[in-house]
Amino acid sequence: MQVPAPAGLPRGRIRLTWAAAILSFLVTFPLHAAAVGAAAGDPSRPGANPLLEPPAGNGHPVAVTISLALLNLTDIDEVGERFHINAYLFMGWHDPRLKYVQTPQQPAVNRYAKGEIWSPTVEVINAVDPRQSFDTKLRTNPDGVVSYTERFSVAVTSRFALRSFPFDSQTLNLVIRPYIGERKEFSLVADPRHTRMVVEFKSYSSLASWDVRGLDVQTATAQAADGSSVSEARFQLSLKRKSAFYVYKVIVPLLLMVSLSWAVFWIEPGDLATQVQIAVTTVLTIIAFAFAISANLPRVPYLTFIDAFFLTCYIFVFVAIIELMSVHLSHRTSGAELAVRIRRHSRWAVPLAFLITNAVLLVNFRIVYY
Repeated sequence: MQVPAPAGLPRGRIRLTWAAAILSFLVTFPLHAAAVGAAAGDPSRPGANPLLEPPAGNGHPVAVTISLALLNLTDIDEVGERFHINAYLFMGWHDPRLKYVQTPQQPAVNRYAKGEIWSPTVEVINAVDPRQSFDTKLRTNPDGVVSYTERFSVAVTSRFALRSFPFDSQTLNLVIRPYIGERKEFSLVADPRHTRMVVEFKSYSSLASWDVRGLDVQTATAQAADGSSVSEARFQLSLKRKSAFYVYKVIVPLLLMVSLSWAVFWIEPGDLATQVQIAVTTVLTIIAFAFAISANLPRVPYLTFIDAFFLTCYIFVFVAIIELMSVHLSHRTSGAELAVRIRRHSRWAVPLAFLITNAVLLVNFRIVYY
């Protein structure tokens, strides 16, 4: 149907006016819709959802309890000082605005999607990358107590104390704080009653080299990057290394190699070629062995127990070489009597010194094997 043109107005100008009006609507409508959406999502604007604001705390931050259930612990890297954790994160707080009267038709809990009500945002401070969250749940009971559950996975850095390696115990930290934009809205309160490892943890854990002894949580006030104070929850994993691999594959073979070098103490002082052959072969064997297992040892800038044990083995093999050279020179210059006397005392003095030196190392590095 054609709209009749007003008297005195050309039909072409009418079409141009309609086209301009339609074009103006198409241009301004997306901008208007975006403005309406922003107004609906901004709590400061009239008509916004008040449940997205934190509950009133009479001027104090909302107390949020926090706990952790450990599901799995993998990829413990002593060199990179990091580990990977898979766990459930539990948080709870009280929101009186969500109270309701339970009736036979009303469920025992109300379920909400994330974004329908206020929930605290936390972050893992010592994470290598932001944590990956899965399966988040929000529930409230008739008293207005809100429960938040989240399964997450994250790679975390933590300082390792490897001085007693391979008989070391570690305390690995997972540090959680409020998000920087919400640190004044809520504070974290530890819930040690629900901080635990799941019952099935040890049945499927891939930690062949570690024994997880416990999981604990502590809360404290720390200093944030901008200098302000912020509450934090520090989850501490206590681990003990299973050192049998290093005992049977490193320490025992080294003991046998050093003992082999003592075979020169039972050879005739005049047989220099056989003594030198045994001593040099032992030295080269220990050096090759050290290169072969270097990939399994932590590269730290301080001396560990196994480093000190390696050095001790090197030194006492070198002592055996010095002894055989002394015996040979004494045999040539002073006669066989002095050489035999040195050799007779070396048979018990060098092994005894080796045992005493290792006992001192065990005490100095506070080694406890169990």
